[in-house]
Amino acid sequence: MKKNDKFAAIDIGSHNCRLSISEKNQGVIKSIFNSSIPTNLIKNLSYNNEFNFHNIKKTIDCLTYFSKKIKSMNVKKYKCIATEACRTVINPEFFVKEVKSHTGLNVEIIGSVEEARLSMKSCKSYISKINQLGLIFDIGGGSTELSCFNIKPNKILTKSISYGVINYDEKCEIFSEDYVLNDLKRHFSNYFQDFKPGINEKFVAIGSCSTVTSLCCVYLNLPFYNPKKIEGYEMNFDDVKQTIKYLDNQNDKQLQQNRCIGERYLLLKNGIKILKIIINKFPIAKIIVTQKGLRDALIEEVISNYEKNKTSEKTKK
Repeated sequence: MKKNDKFAAIDIGSHNCRLSISEKNQGVIKSIFNSSIPTNLIKNLSYNNEFNFHNIKKTIDCLTYFSKKIKSMNVKKYKCIATEACRTVINPEFFVKEVKSHTGLNVEIIGSVEEARLSMKSCKSYISKINQLGLIFDIGGGSTELSCFNIKPNKILTKSISYGVINYDEKCEIFSEDYVLNDLKRHFSNYFQDFKPGINEKFVAIGSCSTVTSLCCVYLNLPFYNPKKIEGYEMNFDDVKQTIKYLDNQNDKQLQQNRCIGERYLLLKNGIKILKIIINKFPIAKIIVTQKGLRDALIEEVISNYEKNKTSEKTKK
């Protein structure tokens, strides 16, 4: 592999599209470009569950920009994945074909188990700090992903629940908020039955989502939302509860005026509703705050596969 070979990962989420470009020098992977653009791909899909060109246009425009960036930076290899929004619609192939036609990018729609695996791999530096019980959760735009694990013995359980910060309101409008909250509680309760800690055991949770990063920015009273400042910060359970209580007592205008929240206040309110159920259902000691999504693991695997293929080609020669 040449010194300045570049590699890219694209994560098409239900709310944001994210691009990361990295290079590997002397065994170290270094991020050289990152972009995250809200496209709301899952918005209104609760009503008709079908893609059309109108509701994917923002995402296509974003991916067109990403494709141009990849070409301009001479990226060697890339991987582009899509998650919940594409898993739930009745015509995911329409989206894949339109993306290919307009941008030249190949999209792979991954399942919830693969998404959980990539999330765990991205957070491996934090998992290494956990001695026993751990929980990774990601409250996304269209779903909430959870992975429970026990270090000794090595046991992992994953679950994907089709409620996120965007479609939460849509599903409340369709079914009522009482139904949605009870359904969330049922999902978490059933999940918890399969993973029972001892009487005095508590989970160390890893919150890999903007709900948690926003909470932490507010708790630390940062002058503006800056997830880099809080990467890896450990919030104890009481701090999390107190910050949630503080935000619950704020009206919409106050939330919107908070520089750590701004226009995202409605999404944060929905994320907090889901987070409350998680922390009520799981005995959590603290939450490790992170913005690591799927891209870290994707980049690592793109580079690894490229190196293996190069080695294989040399062997054949």
